[in-house]
Amino acid sequence: QGINSGATFAPDNKHIYLTISQGTSPDIYKMTLNGDLAGKITNGPAGALNVEPAMSKNGTLAFSSDRAGRPMIYTADADGSNVKRITFAGVFNSSPSWSPDGKKIAFSGQSDNNFDIFVMNADGTGMIRLTSAKKSNGRMASNEDPSFSPDGRFVMYTSDRTGKSQIYISTVDGTEERRVTNDNYNYYKPKWSSNID
Repeated sequence: QGINSGATFAPDNKHIYLTISQGTSPDIYKMTLNGDLAGKITNGPAGALNVEPAMSKNGTLAFSSDRAGRPMIYTADADGSNVKRITFAGVFNSSPSWSPDGKKIAFSGQSDNNFDIFVMNADGTGMIRLTSAKKSNGRMASNEDPSFSPDGRFVMYTSDRTGKSQIYISTVDGTEERRVTNDNYNYYKPKWSSNID
């Protein structure tokens, strides 16, 4: 019942973490692949939203929460303990994505009326901005839904700078950017395929 969204695989590939509301405020749950709930990972506080789980390969959870008033990025252990707030800038931070080595997190952050892509160390330090683009009308474009490449060298995301939501990639240091799609369609939430061991 309610919201069921935003699933990410656990490192054991036997569970997923996802957002479920069950008619109340959304929280993050752990679930087996056959749909059995294996535990509630976040719990509020006080009706807070806890959404967009992203799991690193070493078992650290990143997620978005408005528990401090505005949506920011937090990390926690796989069982929900040891919660730490790691972003404090802007008005809305969302869509965390781990680098393959678990050392960096990309996310989408709103500072004014638009979103941009940022990359930081897993503890919130060393933040850099990857995107800053204008639309043809001079307004700032929104750049959202980051996803790290399997080798950790690139971040893929969507941008509406052309009037449509198109896919772009950038080097992880923001020095090079390339448009991937070039048509009149809208694209949302792109993901890289994983390396197969």
